Amino acid sequence: MSTQCRLCGLHIADGVNSCMMCGNRNLAPVAAGETVVPSLGAQSTAKAPGQASFSKWLWAVAISLIVTPAIRVLAVVNSELPRLSSERFQTYVQSHPGLLNLVYFEIGMNILLVISALALNFLFYTRHKIFPHLMIGYVAATVLFRVAVVASVNSMFPDANLSANYLTLVRYLVWAGAMIPYLLTSSDVKKRFVN
Repeated sequence: MSTQCRLCGLHIADGVNSCMMCGNRNLAPVAAGETVVPSLGAQSTAKAPGQASFSKWLWAVAISLIVTPAIRVLAVVNSELPRLSSERFQTYVQSHPGLLNLVYFEIGMNILLVISALALNFLFYTRHKIFPHLMIGYVAATVLFRVAVVASVNSMFPDANLSANYLTLVRYLVWAGAMIPYLLTSSDVKKRFVN
């Protein structure tokens, strides 16, 4: 009588206690002419106890946590810091004294949001149970930051065309409108962040 792995179907040599292919210890004795139907297909879809699924929406959260800090760093380096040294900006600062404080506020908030996103990355990949709540706070803070910037620019430059700023604000609101309910109600989130 030979032995066969119940998981992958590999024939096992006598005296061996686990499958050399998959490591399974659930081996089946097989009579001559009999075949064990491997359960690998059914087994691969089942999750081990304590193992949470990684749905397509969680992939979107993971990608946004990786991309967001990079975008914020690029915004500070390519847009906000060069503004401080440009002659045109200095002319605007003289006629609008609050503008310099607004740029410093944007730089400071972007740095704070980068640090927060890096901490959220750690909590996400370690599956910490506080992650969904902190992510909701991060999303809310990001939206409030954008509202404050748009309101400040609108008050300093009431005649300026701010359609790009409003479009960015709408994108943030749509992002928050999708992210916050998902984090609050998704069973995938509840299964993944339990420790």
